[in-house]
Amino acid sequence: MNQQNEPTSENNTIKPEVEAPAVAATESATPVANEAAAAERKKAKSRAANRAAVQLLCETYPQTFSIAEPKPLKIGIQEELIADGKLSQNKIKRGLASYVRAYAYLRSQTDGAARINLLGEADGAVTADEAAHAVGKLPAPREPKPRNKNARPASKSGDKRGARRPNKTAKHAQQRQAHAKPARQGQPKVEKADNPFQGLDEGQRMASKLDLLLSKHK
Repeated sequence: MNQQNEPTSENNTIKPEVEAPAVAATESATPVANEAAAAERKKAKSRAANRAAVQLLCETYPQTFSIAEPKPLKIGIQEELIADGKLSQNKIKRGLASYVRAYAYLRSQTDGAARINLLGEADGAVTADEAAHAVGKLPAPREPKPRNKNARPASKSGDKRGARRPNKTAKHAQQRQAHAKPARQGQPKVEKADNPFQGLDEGQRMASKLDLLLSKHK
């Protein structure tokens, strides 16, 4: 008979499974959040560049530009700045655009106010239409916050904490007194009759009780 070859121990050995290396899970921000963060960084960078350009104009032409007390600028002053050549065209446009949008500059645009040139000299005046246009660009005043309905009303004496609340302890005492039950009147005390056998000894009491009992049956 042909004997079948038994499998060797090498064939019977079970090889352990090789585990795949664990990959660290990383949370990635959503595309919308990334775009919003990028837009905010871009705005902040632009605002910083605008402030720097305005500051450069004030330092280069202090007789014309002022952050604290701005004055209306001459019409066409941008062309004069570019022709002067002290600043780059990009910084001039950026600085002027930010300067003329400032709240203080818009307030300076009153009817008949003098405009100034690069030398700080009067050169033209603000018209009524230009003044009205500047007023239209001013931000609307903030509305006062609504009063809290739960706030306590102020007392007539000017106390901000409001009128004092009534004394609850006295009020509760009055209520308890009103609902209290009337006190029970004491019943008349019945006086007990004197004991006829008081002062007698045991034999005398027995004899007296016997005489009393016999007298009742007569």
